[in-house]
Amino acid sequence: MVPALGLAACGGGDDGAAVEGTFAPGFAATGVWVVESERSEPADSAGFRLADVTPGPVSLRLVRGSDTAAVLNLSGLAPGARVRLLDLRVDPASGFAFPRSVELDGAPVVTVNGLRMAPAGRVPRKVDVRGAMLAWSSDVGAMLVRPEDARLPDLRVVVGLATQVVGTDGGGADATLLEPGDSVRVEGRFEEGYVVATRITIPTRIGAVLDGEGAGDDDEAREKTAASGGGEEGGGDREVGGGAVPRPVSSPVVRAPVSRERPGRGNARGRGEERGKGKGKGKKS
Repeated sequence: MVPALGLAACGGGDDGAAVEGTFAPGFAATGVWVVESERSEPADSAGFRLADVTPGPVSLRLVRGSDTAAVLNLSGLAPGARVRLLDLRVDPASGFAFPRSVELDGAPVVTVNGLRMAPAGRVPRKVDVRGAMLAWSSDVGAMLVRPEDARLPDLRVVVGLATQVVGTDGGGADATLLEPGDSVRVEGRFEEGYVVATRITIPTRIGAVLDGEGAGDDDEAREKTAASGGGEEGGGDREVGGGAVPRPVSSPVVRAPVSRERPGRGNARGRGEERGKGKGKGKKS
């Protein structure tokens, strides 16, 4: 068994960071390879523990025998920081390992495979934050938002029937037309790892699309919906941190922190393919 992180014992000095991980049921590794220092440490069914990790970006490979079972990229590790990644599980689509939650000391947040994380206690019960939308999933009515406040983790925001969605001018708007990088303001309450939104404010120009202002036709609005994961052929969801989280759409805002050794993912199918449906020639008589 991997013991709880001993802050005085396993840090290996004031400058070294310490990383510990536990595995969710159904996943295990026999070792951890630290890419930067080219060092290997053992792991068992319970997890692993690394001391004297060089602060800064860290690339870990969770190995099973001689094979890589999962990739774990960390950043934001300050000197002396201690992080515990709880219930790591693998996202099959990417091969990345994500924790259900984290315990953290010595730093406000840690970035795990591009997802900014912090202990749940860092998020206030009453939420009123401004940030950028990273991903949207209409299937579960949720979005992933990165707050402007760098001390806060990325927020999984639930958008329900009771959520009021308005433009910055106070008029009505449609959150499904948001694109990665669009600014948002989220107001709501934090419950069990999610923000239940009561009000979301988005750029007024998105509301203008609904009224046909500045848009060529309805096709353009539908393209934006498809690109953000909405519609019948949207990108869908993936399991991250033990819960359904919107799949990030291809965008520099999303891909920049998570692009290392990650296979590309397609967006919703293009209009050309849709227009190809039902175009076959009829049978000649």
